[in-house]
Amino acid sequence: MQYRLINPSVFQENLMNDKELILQFLKLYQEQIPSDLQALKEAVMSEVRIEIANKAHHIKPTMEYIGAQALREKLQQLEYAGKNGEDISYIHTLFLDIENEIWTLLWEIADYRSRP
Repeated sequence: MQYRLINPSVFQENLMNDKELILQFLKLYQEQIPSDLQALKEAVMSEVRIEIANKAHHIKPTMEYIGAQALREKLQQLEYAGKNGEDISYIHTLFLDIENEIWTLLWEIADYRSRP
């Protein structure tokens, strides 16, 4: 199966192709990512740029670990926008794109975990 966001070869390599360990990590991400996304959403809604930057920064390593490079780069843009006082409408637009992609990413993780 070809995924749009996650890259199974990245986490397979990082976790030495240990199927059980991979499934454990992905389950952890499935549980953690929604709460991280909610914290980011709350920061965006509050429009406190430094909080937006901090929350975006917090999520980036997870994207790295699962090979979601494009999403990691968008989070980097959001972090940069928060740190550098970018226009709040730009931040909201960027966040909506990230939020939609994260829901796709969670679907991809669930799909990967459901495969034998």
